[in-house]
Amino acid sequence: MKKELRKEIIKKRDKLDYIEKAIKDKKIIQKLKDTKAYKEAKGIFVYIGFGSEINTKILIEDALKDGKEVYVPKVIKKEMVFIKINSLENLVTSSYGILEPIGDKSNFNVDNLGLIVMPGLAFDKQGNRLGYGGGYYDKFLSSNKIDAKKIALAYDFQVLDKVPSEEHDIKIDSIITEDKEIEISNK
Repeated sequence: MKKELRKEIIKKRDKLDYIEKAIKDKKIIQKLKDTKAYKEAKGIFVYIGFGSEINTKILIEDALKDGKEVYVPKVIKKEMVFIKINSLENLVTSSYGILEPIGDKSNFNVDNLGLIVMPGLAFDKQGNRLGYGGGYYDKFLSSNKIDAKKIALAYDFQVLDKVPSEEHDIKIDSIITEDKEIEISNK
């Protein structure tokens, strides 16, 4: 079921018109920047949008201009680490075609983290998230006790009534789409 759902969501995302996608991405990023979590965060974890994912480069540039510490993920030997960047020029294309930070040492300050921007393919109003199947975020967050708000960025069609989940899956705190902001209350 997860595999089919992943394919279905990617297919829908891939069908978005370039201009329509850019407009939705800008709306979503602006809504995130208007949140209390973003405004109060000294540091943020944010993924680099890939393919038809929401373009988070806009967010990264704005966060750096706003004086925030920005950390982006990199997978090293099947482990995800977050590495601080000072500009988009600190990113290189990996062998998978994904932008990732230069370096191999996780160097985040837990005390400064206020926000984790969560990637995913589908989300539900109970805080469940369907990722790509690697479990990297779940493993990272369960082994690093970080008290930061976990916000998912998504298009409206990525918010479903129910997303398949397992007990070890880390729940999100809220979802921001182009038209809605959904706070998860019953975690």
